Amino acid sequence: MKNPLNAYGAIASLYEYLMDVDYDEWAEYVRSLISPYLKGNVGVDAGCGSGAFTRRFKRAGLNVIGMDISPEMLAVAERKAKNEGLNILYVLSDMRKMKVNSKVDFITAITDCMNYIPKEDVEKTFKRFASCLKKGGVLAFDVSTEYKLKNIIGNNMFGEDGEDFSYLWFNTLTNVGVEMEISAFIRDKGDFFIKKEERHVQYFHSEEELKKALGNAGFDLKKTEGHLGKKIDDKTERLNFVAVKR
Repeated sequence: MKNPLNAYGAIASLYEYLMDVDYDEWAEYVRSLISPYLKGNVGVDAGCGSGAFTRRFKRAGLNVIGMDISPEMLAVAERKAKNEGLNILYVLSDMRKMKVNSKVDFITAITDCMNYIPKEDVEKTFKRFASCLKKGGVLAFDVSTEYKLKNIIGNNMFGEDGEDFSYLWFNTLTNVGVEMEISAFIRDKGDFFIKKEERHVQYFHSEEELKKALGNAGFDLKKTEGHLGKKIDDKTERLNFVAVKR
């Protein structure tokens, strides 16, 4: 399935380094969100990227499949899982067209996955999730808030100059979200570097819009909170949602 923006093609091998987060803490937090509602241990980590969460869920005893639209990210995920001695199935798929052979107990979509879904496709995506979940199945996802995209990401430039790679990341604020242009320079052999480019678009989604779409898709919302359980305020940068399929 083709990635329309080629997002995460250029920076796939660098992604976990560039994120610079405590994945152990974050994965354990996500598990704590879904655990009270779990009726089984089979699930899908949608938009799994390089598999940072998938691997941790697997080590914690969850029987999880990784799913992503980027073949480059899945290649990294497969390599990292193999290096850690983990047997994880990774599947190339767009979340909006997600399918499973047998209905699952949970779905996670962590680290801005839903920000890559245009507003007109959000409810359709939730309905696709619902179609893959058992009755009572759990959905956990997050979004970067409009505040973050407008005030921290939008119209700003980021970059890093390292020994083996450098990147430039230019952002442009639009009326629906943020367009991101990334150029990465990755060492190939000796003093030679390969230039790779990619484009991302992240969309604004308000808390109320997401709650409404969840309800229309057949979910009961159980909890909404900030990153790692923080209280929500007007400067919250990430919202977490937990919902159960009716």
